[in-house]
Amino acid sequence: MNSATLETKKVLKKCSFEIFLKFIISVCYRGSLLIIPIMWGKIVDYATIKNFSSSYRMIIIAVGVMLFYYISVCLNQVFYYLLYNKMYKLYSKLAYFSFIKNSIHSISRFKISEFNNIINNDLDIIVAFFSDTIIKVVQIMEFLIIYYYFYTIDIRMFISTVIVSLSMIVVLAILNKKTGRLNAKRKQALDKKTSITHEVFNTVKEIKGFYVFKSVNQRVKEKCADYLKAHSNLNTYSTIIKQIVFVFIEFARYALVAYGIYLFSIGKMEIGTILVIYTYYTKIIENYEIIGTLTSGIQDTKVSLKRLNKLIEYRNDDNIGDFVDKKDYQGKIKFENVLYGNKKDPILNNVSFIVNPNSISVITGPTGSGKTGVLDLLMKMNRKHEGSIFIDNIPYEKIDDDAFYNLVSLVRKEPNFFDLSIKDNLMLVGGNFKEVRNVCEKLGIHDDIMALKDGYDTDINNSSSKISINLKRGIAIARVILKDSKIIMFDEIIDTLESELQEKVLELLEEKKKDHTILVISRESNILQIADKIIRFDNNKIILKN
Repeated sequence: MNSATLETKKVLKKCSFEIFLKFIISVCYRGSLLIIPIMWGKIVDYATIKNFSSSYRMIIIAVGVMLFYYISVCLNQVFYYLLYNKMYKLYSKLAYFSFIKNSIHSISRFKISEFNNIINNDLDIIVAFFSDTIIKVVQIMEFLIIYYYFYTIDIRMFISTVIVSLSMIVVLAILNKKTGRLNAKRKQALDKKTSITHEVFNTVKEIKGFYVFKSVNQRVKEKCADYLKAHSNLNTYSTIIKQIVFVFIEFARYALVAYGIYLFSIGKMEIGTILVIYTYYTKIIENYEIIGTLTSGIQDTKVSLKRLNKLIEYRNDDNIGDFVDKKDYQGKIKFENVLYGNKKDPILNNVSFIVNPNSISVITGPTGSGKTGVLDLLMKMNRKHEGSIFIDNIPYEKIDDDAFYNLVSLVRKEPNFFDLSIKDNLMLVGGNFKEVRNVCEKLGIHDDIMALKDGYDTDINNSSSKISINLKRGIAIARVILKDSKIIMFDEIIDTLESELQEKVLELLEEKKKDHTILVISRESNILQIADKIIRFDNNKIILKN
């Protein structure tokens, strides 16, 4: 049993009350539809024998049942969305949480188009399937009631109806296996189509700069054509197999009506019963369409759960029972014989060092020597192969994620921002606007922010060209200072700053080191000068610690 299936059981358990409500109202809704044809059959029978007063009474009762039916339809929709909305929220939380809990290596298996389609399309398919299945199960239960009705009026009708039903269920089950395969192909084609759309959006400057629109457009057309072909194949095949089933059921209906007329002619059946037989066979046809959509829905949901499982299966689920309960951390970092990356060509090869609390430590060395690997591990972006990493002599795997990520923070050379204003991006990590302004003033970027047209309310999405890269980096540093975690890490971003901003940042770090562990990756001599400890890397090993 895969991870997505196990998580689905948990989601369904959490939604058990909403499922129960939906089931009860579905029984009321569909049950009233079964009662109404019988009532109309009685109305016709009473009228046939000229018992008009009973016919009128039955019409009045039928009106009451009809009103109950329409009320049930409305309530059914209300309860459907109570269930759907709750399940969707639970699955969304599961998907996003699982994605965050994946290592960067695991995330690299995804294209953004595939991730988007899982989060949007596949979650909707899964949730809609379970929300719809309740009423579909009730509709399948209708078969039993209809079979019993046929059994009470004529054994031959009962046997023939059961034979037709079972035969068509087998046919649907066999034919719908191909539907699942066609749907998987459609989803793959959709991923590729979405991927090329993202590519066009992200490379529009290159498309214009090299004027390769015709070549790119040809690729877009090919991916679009592949998707349209896969989409039409799926839906055409599904429609054809449903119509084949419906034709056989219609033949059976007309044959039974003819048989009913024969029984009426010899006085063994009433005309109202023939009306009920015809109507109930209409319901059988409707319910076979439901079975068709249910079986295809099962195939669709299997595909979507398999894709969701890709998000879940490699997430890092720590054993909560082993977590260490510690309130105050000093911020001491220790690497002990750490092997990380490809074992044959590791990023960190048997690396050991200690970073003391209340200090500035600088990791330096040539490009590709393994420096950033230290920060990736300290942020739990990926997992090491061998060795141990400790925070205050506690294996860092034993620290609960909530505690751990409040303990560490990192700012990279090319920071990313949320699609919010400068103020909201900064306040997102904590603090009020007064604190935001105070940090920005210390860094000397407050005036630059105020010089923007909208000041702190200026949007700072990643593609924004209104804000200089130097100011963006300054805002990124302000964000990590505002978080005020015990361990603060800088991945070569300080090297890239203009001299005035760099000087302000270094002054602030000298102030912060009194009660923080500061770890900086840098090759700048003036940054190395403020270091209490320098750790020099070369060829993915440490060659100097002082």
